[in-house]
Amino acid sequence: MGPMIGIAPLRWLLTVAFGGAAVFHLLRCLRPPAAWLSPVAGHRLSEMLHLVMGLSMIAMIWPWGAAVPAAAWIVVLLMSTGWFVARAVRTSRHRAVPVFIATATGTMAWMGAWIPGHASTSGGGMDMAGMGHAPVGCAGWVAALLGGYLVLAAFWWVGRAMRIGGLSAATTDEPACPLDWSALCHGVMSAGMGIALLAMV
Repeated sequence: MGPMIGIAPLRWLLTVAFGGAAVFHLLRCLRPPAAWLSPVAGHRLSEMLHLVMGLSMIAMIWPWGAAVPAAAWIVVLLMSTGWFVARAVRTSRHRAVPVFIATATGTMAWMGAWIPGHASTSGGGMDMAGMGHAPVGCAGWVAALLGGYLVLAAFWWVGRAMRIGGLSAATTDEPACPLDWSALCHGVMSAGMGIALLAMV
């Protein structure tokens, strides 16, 4: 990636953020799903795809991620995008969540397909950790717009996490939880991805 990702503290900070999100979704894959989740298989698949997204972003910001062919990233991310688009079409409530995830995975796929410098000259893998800035032009503007969108979306998710967490604590007899951890996790991922994209511009 650009010079910002070349700074070790920022790279480690993003690694911790993406790693924390990945662990959160791994735990949600392993624990018994809530009674209202239906179908269970669809819920688990969504959580697994979130896990893959977190691990993919970690690989993308480190040089060793270049060992993975760019085509592999693109295929997996496009399939993930299709899954969340289908969920957005089929769901009758909370449609904003799968719509956002679909745009985020689509953005990751676009990063792999169109940002110059992702493919290494030797093996075709992606090396976002060492790539230069995107050239001035259409690709640079698209990267800036998508990065800005993801950063702004992160603020929305954090606000949603605090609002929903507060409402849940006020309307149930369960122990108070000040945050909706799922929404907060989406916010962390969105912020990290947005920062990564903006670092290329």
